[in-house]
Amino acid sequence: MSMIRDMACALLAVATATAAAAAAAASDPLSSPECTAARAQLDKAIDEAVHNRQADASRMAQARRRAGEACLGSGSGSRSRSGAPDPPRAVPPAVIGPRPAQAQPPAAAVPPPPLAIPRAPTITTCDPAGCWDSEGRRLNSMGPLLIGPNGLCTLQAGVLNCP
Repeated sequence: MSMIRDMACALLAVATATAAAAAAAASDPLSSPECTAARAQLDKAIDEAVHNRQADASRMAQARRRAGEACLGSGSGSRSRSGAPDPPRAVPPAVIGPRPAQAQPPAAAVPPPPLAIPRAPTITTCDPAGCWDSEGRRLNSMGPLLIGPNGLCTLQAGVLNCP
């Protein structure tokens, strides 16, 4: 009994869906003869506008409005736009006059010369008696120490510091 009821419900659902689809197809405004005729008029107006740049923009706007009403229903807005570009407008050339006199900017001050930062001397070569630094001075070796012209030198990370 329940199987018969299920089959009857399924059959009823299929019949309802088919009827709804047929009704929707019949009431489709895009398939109506009025819409087809309005679209044909709009296509003709567009072709005229493409081939003739001086075509009447109001005719294009009217064909668009008719196609919109026939295919999409009447609209409540009263806006009108043809979709075609606005006709060219003549614009007078710009008049460029002489520039007004401007005060001369004050002369820029000469920047000071860059600071010369002396580089710390480094050891370049060594021999058993001592080393030479990057400034050309001889540093004599006294055990593990280096002695420069003014006294004891220190060496840290390859940088030589002599008084």
